[in-house]
Amino acid sequence: MRIKCPNCGAEFETEVKGVVTCPYCGFQIVVGESEVFTYPLKVEDPWKPLVSFIQLQRLSPNNIGWKARLVERKLLWVPFYVFFVKARGSAHKKGVFSEDGAGLVEFFNYVSVPAAEGFSELVNYPLPTKGRQYFDGRVTGELVEKTLDVEEAEGILRREIRSLLENEAKKYYRWSRVAVGMPTFEIKPEGLVYYPVWGISYKYGLFTYRAYVDGVDGRVPYVEFPISEGKRMIGLVLSFLILASGLFLGKLLYPYGITAPFAALTTSTVAAYPSLRRALVIRGRASEHRLIGEAAEDYKPEEKAFGVIEHFFREYM
Repeated sequence: MRIKCPNCGAEFETEVKGVVTCPYCGFQIVVGESEVFTYPLKVEDPWKPLVSFIQLQRLSPNNIGWKARLVERKLLWVPFYVFFVKARGSAHKKGVFSEDGAGLVEFFNYVSVPAAEGFSELVNYPLPTKGRQYFDGRVTGELVEKTLDVEEAEGILRREIRSLLENEAKKYYRWSRVAVGMPTFEIKPEGLVYYPVWGISYKYGLFTYRAYVDGVDGRVPYVEFPISEGKRMIGLVLSFLILASGLFLGKLLYPYGITAPFAALTTSTVAAYPSLRRALVIRGRASEHRLIGEAAEDYKPEEKAFGVIEHFFREYM
């Protein structure tokens, strides 16, 4: 395709659809997209909302506000495909050897998928419902090149929605393990959006951490943060106390048969695992619009531990 730059008048060939940068003057031109939108940049200083969000994380160090040091911040205009999705699937409770139980799960909403590689943390990031405007190619910062076509984005979307359906089934039916059969999808593309996102790197101690901050309203789609050494030590001590209690109970129950000590030790090991895992992890992850797996598991491992112990006492004592 041959196009003419409206800024300098130069003509050049391109096969790219979306936003093209003129090789002569650097002007950005919208090409081939029927609906291309953007949002105005409103957050000029992303560091303050980022630090405030990190301080809210229960495992972050108390001194993160003054000890963390900003290494780099870069304004990125990330391309997103926006889809309206209706999905329906049949969920089954997964057992050890078979599947039992069944229930219907549904999803219908707008879903955004980054149109560029390297932004997997931003899949299904909820864009604002107001403030959208047509994109004229003029930005301050780095315009991220679109590298994924609509079909590739739909593949990512289907995997994301399937995971959402499984999580919904776990929550609604209170199942610990869920399998969702092949869901049915109705997917309608709603256009392309170039959205302002601050890419940030900061240093705490010896390690460097990454984060994204929304350039429109200051939300934090993704952040890595250090886990406090003191809080990690509490988890380590708790895990050893739970293991020691299992050994002690096993010794007390030995006269009642060999299975009782084995059950006590197994129960204490399972109960200690969440706290032990938290003690060994030095880097946490969090998101303002979703619970990332690591953060979700680390929320309250002590309650999980004591719940397992309580179940043991009900069964064997």
